[in-house]
Amino acid sequence: MNRKRAIDRCVKTEAHLPDAFGRAAPAHYAWQTEHPYVAARERELVRSAFWPLGQRVLDIGCGEGATLRHLDEPEGATGLDLFEDKIAFARRTLPRCRFVAGSAYELPFDDAAFDHLLVRDLIHHLDEPYRFMIECARVLQPGGRIDILEPSRTSPMILAHALLVPVERGELRSTMGYLSKLLETRFRIVAKDRHQALPLHRVVFHPDFRFSLPARSAICRAVDLAERSAGRLLPRAMWAYVHLRAVLDG
Repeated sequence: MNRKRAIDRCVKTEAHLPDAFGRAAPAHYAWQTEHPYVAARERELVRSAFWPLGQRVLDIGCGEGATLRHLDEPEGATGLDLFEDKIAFARRTLPRCRFVAGSAYELPFDDAAFDHLLVRDLIHHLDEPYRFMIECARVLQPGGRIDILEPSRTSPMILAHALLVPVERGELRSTMGYLSKLLETRFRIVAKDRHQALPLHRVVFHPDFRFSLPARSAICRAVDLAERSAGRLLPRAMWAYVHLRAVLDG
């Protein structure tokens, strides 16, 4: 069996999604949006990737709505997630946006309904990502834009995460090259970038880890110093997140 087939076999994760992500996670949402260090890094990340926003925005795989919260809750934007419990939470938390439960493979929207699609941390969970690209192209108007933000397997931190957490095994195929080929089946790529050299804050402050540390100013300063140093020393090919921007030609 060649290497590609071996990876494809071990990244099947959709069957595990209901157990891992089927319920709203208020504590995780608060960690992303209110933690004195993490929230600032999250806001910086999504704004770097997704701004400027279009007029008709769809956030696919929106979860509890943290991305739209960091984008200032754009009025009229739509969020979609597979799990109704997450959508119910997002509706209560972000009343200026619209939220819909549905599958990424059968987006419940008309053709050309949006001019800007946001896709964060979703593709590595999909067993049929090419099918997803077809749906994205269908609901995006000609000339519209899609922004994809995904973890990168070439990061030592992401690679360890993929190997240790079964539901995240899809990160093993998540590279700039793979995502580029995926987008190019339907779109024209106009920009590529990488973000967060070594996001240690995701480990140091993560609420699910027993050894997570309190957000004391001295600890935050130490984490910030380590992350800034990594940004200067670590090759960009090893940074944690890849961002690709593409347009749908008419």
